[in-house]
Amino acid sequence: MSRPRPPLPARQPLLLLLPPLLALPAAACSSKVRTDGSGSSSLAGSSGAAGSGSSAGSAGSGSAGSSATSSGASSGPGEVHIHVEWADVPVAARASPGRTPCNTPRSPSVAPTTTWGIPDAIVIVDGARVDAAEPRVVLAECALSPRVAVGSSLIVESAADRPASVTLAKRAELPKLESAASGAAAAPRVLRLPIAGHAVAISLDAGGIYELATADKDPETAWIVSPRPGAAVAVTDASGQAVLHDIPAGAHAVTAWLPPRAGQPARLARGTITVTAGTLAELAVQLAPISSP
Repeated sequence: MSRPRPPLPARQPLLLLLPPLLALPAAACSSKVRTDGSGSSSLAGSSGAAGSGSSAGSAGSGSAGSSATSSGASSGPGEVHIHVEWADVPVAARASPGRTPCNTPRSPSVAPTTTWGIPDAIVIVDGARVDAAEPRVVLAECALSPRVAVGSSLIVESAADRPASVTLAKRAELPKLESAASGAAAAPRVLRLPIAGHAVAISLDAGGIYELATADKDPETAWIVSPRPGAAVAVTDASGQAVLHDIPAGAHAVTAWLPPRAGQPARLARGTITVTAGTLAELAVQLAPISSP
């Protein structure tokens, strides 16, 4: 005979098992509908106002940051690539003009690339500034190397096996490139190089164009340009291109000058390039004969 089961305990309401809820501040829960004159309504409350203020602050901050970034980009520097060209260079300018007193072949006036790019040309960009290192020109085998350099001072060194001398003459100023080869030069300075390894350091006038020449009857020459304030100066590389960094945004006048050498006259090209902050600007200029003043 089975015994009767004891009665089940009465179920308690679920709400009695839960911990009491914390009372929320009345201000946080309060809200009201605000109607403006147009009849539209919006929900207003302290929590809503806080959210609105946070959003406004974020939006204001983002707008200011965007504006600052845009302003910085528009006023920052850019990069400039100048390609100096001389189309259809005559054979005489590309050929060696003979031999030096050391019986070594003289370098031609120009050694253009297959796309007529011209190495060893001076490039000047107005309204900019690029610091130039002190160049070193070496006399060896009756020739000077490099043939074109930029610097506010100069070192001339001998690698010759006998005493030698060279002359340094200031030919013109940067704004007067046209007269660099034909104008009257100041009295040349003689630099004596008694033994191999001997070097002479010379300070140059800002904006001056100098010709360094061997003491031979038909001398080999090198040209040195000293930068002036407000202009960046560079030399084209083997491809005929000059690269200048940190050029201020805006329009800049560009001048390219190929010095006279090996019996060939100087040539000149001018142009304008517009630089945009943070971008690369490119310009190709064509060298042409310098017209007589």
